[in-house]
Amino acid sequence: MRRFGVIGAGNGGQSMAGDLVLRGVNLSGIYDCNPAPIEAIRQRGGIKMSGPVMAGFAEIRCATTDVRQVVDSSDVLLVAVPANAHEAVAEQVAPHLRAGQVVTLFPGYVGGTLVFRKILDRYPNTRGVVLAEAISMPYATRLIEPAHAGIKARKKALPVAAFPATDTPKAVDALNEAFPEVIAWEDVLTVGLNNPNPMLHVVKYIFNLGRIESPEVIGADFHSWKSPTIDRIEHLAETERLSVIQAMGLRPFSVEEFEQLAYGGVMFKPLPQTRNIPASASQAPDRFITEDVPMGLVPIAGFGRMFGVPTPTIDFLIDTASFIRETDYRKTGRTPESLGLAGMDASGIATFVRCGAA
Repeated sequence: MRRFGVIGAGNGGQSMAGDLVLRGVNLSGIYDCNPAPIEAIRQRGGIKMSGPVMAGFAEIRCATTDVRQVVDSSDVLLVAVPANAHEAVAEQVAPHLRAGQVVTLFPGYVGGTLVFRKILDRYPNTRGVVLAEAISMPYATRLIEPAHAGIKARKKALPVAAFPATDTPKAVDALNEAFPEVIAWEDVLTVGLNNPNPMLHVVKYIFNLGRIESPEVIGADFHSWKSPTIDRIEHLAETERLSVIQAMGLRPFSVEEFEQLAYGGVMFKPLPQTRNIPASASQAPDRFITEDVPMGLVPIAGFGRMFGVPTPTIDFLIDTASFIRETDYRKTGRTPESLGLAGMDASGIATFVRCGAA
């Protein structure tokens, strides 16, 4: 029976840890460098789970700010942190990894495993480590209060690929022990570029900024904040995203197709929350800009320029988000250059993600 360790104690990490324990999976522990959520879990003695997917109390034997404690005691590491933190987490776990372990990013966004692998490759002890990424979290979930997670829906299927893709069967075999819904996809770029979050979040966030910056956001059903204009702009951005993926020689997968695959096309209402939650547990958190734009839209626009596909709507969203948050996301985001893919044609990229070398 494999031992699973969770890296990250936010919405996704706590939901994952609680769900795994209550389903009888061998959880070695949960780690976060932030002591606040770890202390909340310790004080409660575990994680309370609520909602239609999983309810009960999950006793957590090990909640720690010592990353080595979780890495050493795990066969599979489930990295549930914002994509902006991938480099930092890679630096934390790399010195302690060993051959045969499986590390999976939930999710990788665009190029998460490429970024992670660059850091792991500096450490000889990471040879033989399988590195994979999922298209998304296994759930739609939020913290309800400290050490209390509410999963409103579990995905019916969760695409995963490894880098290089030749390791995907190993990753899927290991993950299926905890997540039977995991399925193999072609490669990590097909997975990452088809993450639906940037398409589902950014337009609604920008065009509902007044709501987001008001008390109305507490307990709100963010995904219902639609209008004909929002729908039109999301459709334009989605058309550009799919065109870029197709130009790269990869398989485009629409948001509609993803929602059908993951949830059978059903939209779920959020669970009630207390006000005693971290900002990251908001129904419209800052990461809908600070993660979705630099880790999602910026690389799509970059690949668009690289393959001659115009992305005027996505460019507008990047520029508007940068203006709103007074941050140049083109400078801080992932690009073909930062991912080591600049100058490659479609064939070169396919070989790289399949074999780990161009």
